[in-house]
Amino acid sequence: MGRNALSQSIDINGYWTVRICYNIDLGEQNSGFTATDFNKKLSVVGISIATSKDEFFNTIIHEAKHVQSHICKYYRVPEDSENAAYLIGYLTMKMYKCFKELI
Repeated sequence: MGRNALSQSIDINGYWTVRICYNIDLGEQNSGFTATDFNKKLSVVGISIATSKDEFFNTIIHEAKHVQSHICKYYRVPEDSENAAYLIGYLTMKMYKCFKELI
């Protein structure tokens, strides 16, 4: 884990769990990953150490979009729908409450 690493678990109203680690050493800055276990309705996200606040925020939003896509795929929600938009808004709002300490 990197300096000032932080972790978070988000329960999306019992439908899905997202576990996130921020500021971790992934061997490359400004990067991240999302791994999803559809059977467990669980996504694990890693956000690397960033070179700037802008890059950090960009990686967070990028990985949140992957999580949204996986949830939409599982529940067959069109990604261009209002429900999908609410989902990514909810997810990033919950993420922000945790990662704002790092920016």
